[in-house]
Formats: sequence, C-alpha cells, structure tokens
Amino acid sequence: MAIFGNLKDIPFVDLAGRRGRRRGGRAVFGRPGGGGYAVGLEGGRVIYVRKGLRPLDPLQARSALLEVLRAQEGAFEFAPGSPPAEGTPLNWPLERLLLSLTNVEDERAVLRPHLPDPRTRFQAVEPEVWLEEPLCSFWERARPWLLKGASGEEVAAALSLELEDVLYYLHKLRLAGKVWPVRAYRKEGADAERKGLLARLLKSLLGRRG
Repeated sequence: MAIFGNLKDIPFVDLAGRRGRRRGGRAVFGRPGGGGYAVGLEGGRVIYVRKGLRPLDPLQARSALLEVLRAQEGAFEFAPGSPPAEGTPLNWPLERLLLSLTNVEDERAVLRPHLPDPRTRFQAVEPEVWLEEPLCSFWERARPWLLKGASGEEVAAALSLELEDVLYYLHKLRLAGKVWPVRAYRKEGADAERKGLLARLLKSLLGRRG
C-alpha cells in the first residue's frame, strides 16, 4: 500500500531508513515551485534517482538527495514494490549513503559561512593530490571549466548541480590546493615571474663581475 505524507512529519532519513531497508519501492518527493525527485530503492540500496523523467548521474543524484535531506517540508509518496530498471543502476548501500549524507550536511552547516561567493572565479592549479569521492568525481567533471577559470554559478549551471553543492566542493578543492581564486592565482603567478626575473638579473650582474 502506498504511503503519503510530508517531510516535516517524517524526514527523509527516517522514511528511507524505515522503508528502504525492509522492501523495495519508489519514493517521490515534491519540490518547491513544482517538479520533484523519484528515488528507486531495492534490497537496502538506492537504485536510481530521477528529476522528473530524467535519470540523474551519480554526482547529480547526490546533490538531489542532499536537497531532499535538507528539506524542512514537502509532500512525498512511497509506493512499495520493485523499482523499474532506469539505465545503469547506482547500487548505493542505503545505510552507508544516509550516514555519508548526514555527515556532509553537518560539515556544511559549519562551513556555510566560509563558502566562497558564487561569483568568485576559480582557476585549476592541479597539484598531485588524492581526492575522496564524491569530490574526485566533481573535480573530473568541473575540470574543463576550472582550467579556463569559472565561478561557482557557471559550474553549477554547466553541470546541472545545486549551487551550494558546487560552492562546498570548490571550498574543499581550495583547501586541497586544487583550485585558487583567479585574482590570487594570477597575482601569485606574477610574483613568481618577477622573482624569476630578479634572480636572472642578479645572476647576470654577478657573472659580469666575475
């Protein structure tokens, strides 16, 4: 039997935890302003996430689930049964995913005041740094734009991700040394170039004296 309700009464974590572990089914969550997400669950795993009729890739799916997790209210429907096939399945273990999403949301609550301005442009620096998922996937997807220099707003639009998710990823990439604000990056490059010129000039003068 289908279950209807509102996220203000049964938060997403409770709904997915109770229903997703026991049986498969499809949960549909409404969004403010229309549209919504459908989440396919089976055998304690997330099989797919859709926005309307469009299946989402893993990075977009995480962004959608974080949006549902943050939602204070919104209508939902849970219909039990095996979810239909939706392309390549995500096959995410539900309990591990819920724990990961909750940890990310807790971290973001602390970092939110420190997230960059959406209009700040970032440049890829590309040192050899190991990145965890999903940060690694975001880096690979956003890299073509960041190599040219792009703002959080531009990357969010290009990748069809929530803006706050992109700002969070950019903040983490900056801490890892993978990106840098464009002005700071250019200033640092200019300073290094000036130091190089001074070093060559000094070497030339010393050479003449010798």
